[in-house]
Amino acid sequence: MVAVEVGAGPFEASKIKGCKEPADRGFWSNDDYRYFPTSEREWDATGQPGSDSGRFTSVTDDNVEMYVPVTVRFTLKTDCDTLKDFYARYGRRYNVEFKNDGTFESTDANYNEGWLTLLRKLVADPTDATVDRIIQGYKWRDVWSNPETKTEIETKLDESLSGDFSLLEQVTNGKAYFDGISVIVGQPAPVRKELAEAVATEQENVAKAQSAEAEARAGIAQAKAETAKAKAEAAKQRAEISGYGSVDNYLRALLIEQGGNPFQPTYIVGGTKP
Repeated sequence: MVAVEVGAGPFEASKIKGCKEPADRGFWSNDDYRYFPTSEREWDATGQPGSDSGRFTSVTDDNVEMYVPVTVRFTLKTDCDTLKDFYARYGRRYNVEFKNDGTFESTDANYNEGWLTLLRKLVADPTDATVDRIIQGYKWRDVWSNPETKTEIETKLDESLSGDFSLLEQVTNGKAYFDGISVIVGQPAPVRKELAEAVATEQENVAKAQSAEAEARAGIAQAKAETAKAKAEAAKQRAEISGYGSVDNYLRALLIEQGGNPFQPTYIVGGTKP
């Protein structure tokens, strides 16, 4: 933690005097010290247990409201000039208070509710508005189920919050109090569950139709194969018959192969001519 030193003597105004690094702690005076973290922090808008807020909601190009879970990670700039300005303009306004030992008496956390209020106004709200602007450029089905679209949204959000015209700076009149900004976008979902259910039903029907079509094509292919086989066998038989010169010769040959005798004796009955 790093601290802003604020005069607290009985005869002096509440004046910001400077900053104290953790290594200076043993030499601090009786002034007030307002602690701020030097480590990475985040605003978790995923709606999960322990998150800072519910998912953001945004409307797509085709007017469908979507839940968009987002986590924004950042580091508070703690160089003395920036930190003093941050405390004077926002930390004091929202009564932000951290404990230097990592705990806070009223919430058993290392900060009070003022810190959450500050982050909601300076981080969460501008992030929510930025997500709205981005989501408006996509159709809801792409936002919901297209991995490439999700990656694009995440990249655009990261670039928008880190850029020179970021809403994070616009809400503080051009002051940049946060650094190392990065975002994670979770799986968006339509607010109206029936839309997702309708798509699931549609996909199931399409799958059934495709299966039936594939089965029909397989049946046609099998019939064609059987017809081709029959034609091939018939052609083979015709070729075989033609080798005997005639059908009669072919049949005689078959009979001979089976032990028969196609050449039976001719009997002449008396009074008849042979």
